[in-house]
Amino acid sequence: MPSPPPRTPTESQASSNRAKVFKVLDADEINKDWAQSPGLTKRSTQALHDVGMLRTWNDGQVLLSRGQPTSAAWLVVSGRIRISVITQEGEEQLIRWMLPGEIAGLSSVFAQANNPADMVSHGITQVLHIERARLIELIGRDPLVALDLLRILGLRINQLFDNLADQGMHSLELRVMLRVSQSDLAQASSASRQRVNQQLRHFQEQGLIRLGYRNIVLLRKDPNR
Repeated sequence: MPSPPPRTPTESQASSNRAKVFKVLDADEINKDWAQSPGLTKRSTQALHDVGMLRTWNDGQVLLSRGQPTSAAWLVVSGRIRISVITQEGEEQLIRWMLPGEIAGLSSVFAQANNPADMVSHGITQVLHIERARLIELIGRDPLVALDLLRILGLRINQLFDNLADQGMHSLELRVMLRVSQSDLAQASSASRQRVNQQLRHFQEQGLIRLGYRNIVLLRKDPNR
């Protein structure tokens, strides 16, 4: 007796599958705090740990150089990574610090482009190395991880536009941008992060600084006026 033809998904079944995906995306962890956090969620971090390889780097080791081909993303587990470039004058320009929970290399992995900056470990640093093929496979089956990575890329794009806007500010202000986090300042000053935050907001109210995403702009009047 011939076997019945295979069943094809009906429109109602497809709608049901989409509903399950959207239900996952509406999880409690997707809220305002999640949207503004520079780090991945615990769920996404665990999913990446399941497909990545943990590596340990000593202080001052170069993870990647600017222009170097890369086929992996990098998730900081412990320690810190200094992201910088060398200017035409041969000076190092600090772009940002990567802290635990933050991921780098997404744009290079997805666009299959070379690494845009130098990555150097600061202290003993553990980094999760996630190969492109395994990362693509993961986001193909887990929409929440995909959304989390898109959020990170969106924050980086917003930061880029903020930096460009700062560079185009009118000449009444001379700008010095510090690319540090409040956690960095708290550690350097042996103070609590809350105390540092209070003091920074006090300086901002006085018009001395402007707080941005992982950067602080020092403001002062043009001496030529």
